[in-house]
Amino acid sequence: MLRRVSYILLSAAPQLIRFKKKLRLSYNFLNPFVKPSEKLRLADGSVVLIIGGGPAGSFFAINLLRKAKSSGIKIEVIIVEKKKVMNIQELNLNECQIGECNYCAGGLSAKVCEALKKLGLILPAKVIMDKVFIINIFADWKTISLDVLKEMNSVYRGSRPKGRTDSIYNFDSFLSESSVKEGAKIITSEVTGLEYSDDGRVVVSFRGNNKTIKSDFVAFAGGVNGFLGNRFYTGEKPLSYLQEMIPGFKPPRVRRTLIFELDTGENDKLMYKISGELYFILHGSHTLKLEMISIIPKGKYITVVLIGPAIDSSTNKDNLRIINEFMNLPHIKKLLPRRAEIKNLCVCSPNIVTGTAKNPYGDRIAVVGDMFTANLYKDGIGSAYEISAMLAEVAITRGIDKRSLRKGYRSVIRKYNINNTLGKLVFLFIRIFFRNSFFSRIIYQAVITERKTKTRENRRLEKILWNTASGEDIYKNIILSMYHPLAIWAIFSGGLLVTLRNYMTELIFGLRWGNFSRNTTGVGKEVFEINSKVIKEEFSGNLGEGSLDFERMYSIRMNAPGEKIFRELGKFGDKDRKYFKPRFIDVTRISGEANQPGCIIRYNIFPRQLSFSLRLLKSIPGEHLSYEIMNGFGRGGILFFKIEAFKKGTMVINDENLLSIYVGFNFPKNLFKYLFPAYIHDVLWNFSLCQLKEVVEN
Repeated sequence: MLRRVSYILLSAAPQLIRFKKKLRLSYNFLNPFVKPSEKLRLADGSVVLIIGGGPAGSFFAINLLRKAKSSGIKIEVIIVEKKKVMNIQELNLNECQIGECNYCAGGLSAKVCEALKKLGLILPAKVIMDKVFIINIFADWKTISLDVLKEMNSVYRGSRPKGRTDSIYNFDSFLSESSVKEGAKIITSEVTGLEYSDDGRVVVSFRGNNKTIKSDFVAFAGGVNGFLGNRFYTGEKPLSYLQEMIPGFKPPRVRRTLIFELDTGENDKLMYKISGELYFILHGSHTLKLEMISIIPKGKYITVVLIGPAIDSSTNKDNLRIINEFMNLPHIKKLLPRRAEIKNLCVCSPNIVTGTAKNPYGDRIAVVGDMFTANLYKDGIGSAYEISAMLAEVAITRGIDKRSLRKGYRSVIRKYNINNTLGKLVFLFIRIFFRNSFFSRIIYQAVITERKTKTRENRRLEKILWNTASGEDIYKNIILSMYHPLAIWAIFSGGLLVTLRNYMTELIFGLRWGNFSRNTTGVGKEVFEINSKVIKEEFSGNLGEGSLDFERMYSIRMNAPGEKIFRELGKFGDKDRKYFKPRFIDVTRISGEANQPGCIIRYNIFPRQLSFSLRLLKSIPGEHLSYEIMNGFGRGGILFFKIEAFKKGTMVINDENLLSIYVGFNFPKNLFKYLFPAYIHDVLWNFSLCQLKEVVEN
C-alpha cells in the first residue's frame, strides 16, 4: 500500500510542478512541511560581484555603494571585466582603460547627461568626442532639423577605432574609474561558472586559474553581445551558467545591426560640416532596404549605424558590400561625398535588444543592463542607468532573494514590455509617413507651419519628433501625443491642406522640383520676432509707422563662402540667373550695376497692376543687401538679404553660412492682399532658395 501511494505521488509530481508554474505558486506552498525561506539581505561585510564592466555594471556599482553607505551598510563590490582593464592603483594613472570595441553607437542622450550630473560625475573633455547642437531627421521630402537645447554628447565606449591617439579616454573607462573612486574593485578575468555553496551563497569561478570568490549577490551585466555571442566574433559561446543558475531565464529578443567607423582624415571641411549634428535617416533604397540610419560625428571620426531588413538577412561576408552600396546612395553622397576620401576603419555587427528577458532574477542573482532589456532602438545607455539604479534600490531596501527581486523588477518589466510594444507602433508610423514623398511632405509642412505660428514650448509636433529622435520620453507618451486631437488637427490643417494648396501654387507658377535638394527654409516664430524687430528699427524710415500688412522671413543653410553667395544674389535681376524664375513673374534690372546702391530691379507681374520696383539702398559685400519697395504692389517696404556665419552652439563653421530673407511692406489697397496672398510668397521663395543653394554649392 505504501509503495502504491509513493508511486502515485511520484507519477503526479510532473503535473504538480506544471500546475505550480501555471499558477505561479511557490514551492513552499506545495510543500507545507518545509519552512518558508528567510528574506535575504545585504549586511555588513557582504560581497557583491558584478559580471561586466560596461555602463550597466559601473552604474550599478556606483548606485549600490552609495545606497549602502546611506543605509549604514559596509559592503565589498567587485567588478569582473574580461576586456583589458588597467587598475588605477597599480598603474598610478588617472584612467581605467577598457580596450577593444564595445559595439555601441556612442550617443549620450540628454537623460544620460542629466543622470551623470545627478551622480556628480563630470564627463572629462577628452572623453567627449563631439557635442550635439542639432538633430537632423531625413525624410523622403525634406529634412527636419531640431535644435538641441539640452546637453547631448557623442563618445567612444572603448578604445576602438584602431589608431586613435586618445584611445585611453573613453566612456566605459571613465565609468570604471568612477566606480573605483566610489570603492569598487576591478578584476580582469572571465567568469566561467556559477554555483550555490552549501550555505546558499554564490561561488564564482574564473578562466585560467582555480581561484573562486564566494559572493552574497551577483549582478550579471555582461550585455547581449557578450552573452549571445557577437556575430563578428563567431567563436564566442553563450554563457550557459546563467541559465543554470536561473531556471526559466530567457534572454531578450535581439536584432542584428551593422556599425562602421569612418575617418575623415585631413578633410577639415567635411569634419566641421557634420560636427555638432546627429543624423537620423529613415530610408535606404529599393535594393538596400533600411529602416533606420544613424550618423554620429566624433571629431575626425564618424560612426554609422544601419538597421533594417538588408542587415537582418546579411552575414559578415556581406558587410563591405552593404557599406559600399550605402555610401553610394544619392542622399548619403550629398552628406558624405566619396570625393572626400573617407576611410573605413572598422566594422562590427552587434545585436541590439528589441524585447525583454523572462525571469531575469533568482536567489542572490539578477540580470541588469541590456541582457535584461533596453529602450527600443534608442538610448541604451539611459536604459542601463535606469535599470541599474532600480536594482541597487531593490537590493538595499527590499532584499536579494528571488521574491524580493521579483517585486522590484515587476513594474520595470511591465513598463518596458508596454513601452517597446508601443515603440514598434511609433516606428511603423515613421516608416509609413517618412518614406513616402507625399506623406512626408504633409508631416514636414505641418511641423514648419507650427514652427512659424507657435512658440517653441507650444509646438506639439516638434516635441513628438524630439522625443522620438532623442529618447527623451517613453514611447507610451509619444503614442498618446501622436493621437492627441490637437496633433491630428495640426497635421490636417497645417499639413495636408497647406500641402495641397502649395502644390497647386507650384503648378500654377510652373515650379518643378528637379534633382536639386529640398531644404528647410521656415523660420521659428521667436527667431522671426527678434529679427523683425531689429530690421524694422533699422529701416523705420522706409517702413512707416505701425504694424505692416505683410511680413515674411526665410532662412537656408549654404555650404559656401559669404562672398560667393553675395555674388550670386547680384544676379537677381539678370536674365540668365538660375533661380527665382516663376511663371507670370519677370524680374529684370532696369538700371544700375549688380549689388551697387541705386540700382533698380523691376518685378513685372501678371496682372500688371501687381508689378512694382525695388531700389538697392545699401550693400555690404559678403554680408547683406537691402532693397526698398518703390511703387506698385507694395507701399513702403523692405526686401532684405542677410548673410551670416552659421553657428552650432558657439562654434562658427568656416564657409558655412545662413542666408536669410526678410520681406515687409504695406498694401496700397486691401484688394491686393487677396490677389497675391502671403502663402504665394512662401512657395516662391522656398523653391527659389533651394535652387539658389544648389547653384552656390555646385
